[in-house]
Amino acid sequence: MKIKKLLCKIIFLLLTSSAYSSEFEIKTFGTLSTVYNDNSNYIYRKDIFQKDGSSDDLSYKTDTLIGLQTTLKINEKFSLLLQGIVNNDYNDEVKAKIDWGYLKYDSGENIIVKVGRIRTPYYKNSDNLNVGYSNLMIRESIEVYGQVPFSSYNGIEVIYSNIIDKYFYTFQANYGKEELTVPIHSINQKANVEIDNLYAMNLTFGTTALQARFTYLNADITASSASLEQLFGGLRASGLNELADRYEFKDKKSEYMGVGLFLDYNNILFSTEYGRRRISSFFANIHGYYATLGYSFDKFIPFVTYAKSKMDVPTYDANTGVAALDALLRAQNLAQSSKTVGIKYYINENFDLKFQYEHVVPKGDFGSYHLSTLQKPQELNVFSFALDFIF
Repeated sequence: MKIKKLLCKIIFLLLTSSAYSSEFEIKTFGTLSTVYNDNSNYIYRKDIFQKDGSSDDLSYKTDTLIGLQTTLKINEKFSLLLQGIVNNDYNDEVKAKIDWGYLKYDSGENIIVKVGRIRTPYYKNSDNLNVGYSNLMIRESIEVYGQVPFSSYNGIEVIYSNIIDKYFYTFQANYGKEELTVPIHSINQKANVEIDNLYAMNLTFGTTALQARFTYLNADITASSASLEQLFGGLRASGLNELADRYEFKDKKSEYMGVGLFLDYNNILFSTEYGRRRISSFFANIHGYYATLGYSFDKFIPFVTYAKSKMDVPTYDANTGVAALDALLRAQNLAQSSKTVGIKYYINENFDLKFQYEHVVPKGDFGSYHLSTLQKPQELNVFSFALDFIF
């Protein structure tokens, strides 16, 4: 509650102080997009927080959004920042939400402190996930970026940066909590998720041409819903306590570890990230990676990407003896691979155009990040177009 009150104060100060401050800055950004997936047995979404997507038809909802970013500089060390977006959500409604908003202290030397709603530092592009103009691809590889279903938290972040000779390094430490609703599309349910004692660390180092990063996150997570309570309550009532203890998602320790390598040298662009999620519950353990190679011809940047995700233990053949639990476990199979080719064209400093073709191959029954009405996996061909803008 204290963090929510702080966010309200941040919004109030931004709105009321803008008229009196010459240090108030507003930026708008967004993406106009259309996506076509040729397989009607799957719904292709950007992430799990969307209900609708492309299923053998054109979808304008998948990547389309508009955002607003505001900054109020209070003095040389303190500033207030707020970013909100409007897009399609898991109720298939166009809704506005606060992406992040925080009070920032900048020492002017090596230390930055943020308090409020902050981006989680999992990935290279965590901070600009929704700013399409800043990214090469229309959407990041879900095999890595889809492993953890939340991208912001309420809390504090401390950043320390320094330079040694021609090398720089940045260390981030994060602490906080989060509450959110996570859809489970394969069984048409939603879960209320509480994340407590979230600790994260991130180290980035390198040069302007070559960078590496390491990320680690630990948190206590609980997922609950009426159907989950009924399922695990029924298991305990039937004396299946060991089964309930193993799979019930209640105050379970979770970990995420990620590494990445990024090159921008002589027009050659290369990026690769690996992520591994560990949670002792029905929300199964998974690991995945992607690798992207591009080349910049002035305003044109063609690229290719290969990505793969794999379950540590296959879930599609779950056979616990409890049909409802088996269905829940099978729905956790996110194993797939994808090959993507695309091109980005910079129109000017405010607009770009993108096209990409993605071939997705689910692995195992009930597989893929995308909802399937079939037990046996089928391949998807996905064509995406996007116009990004920023002002």
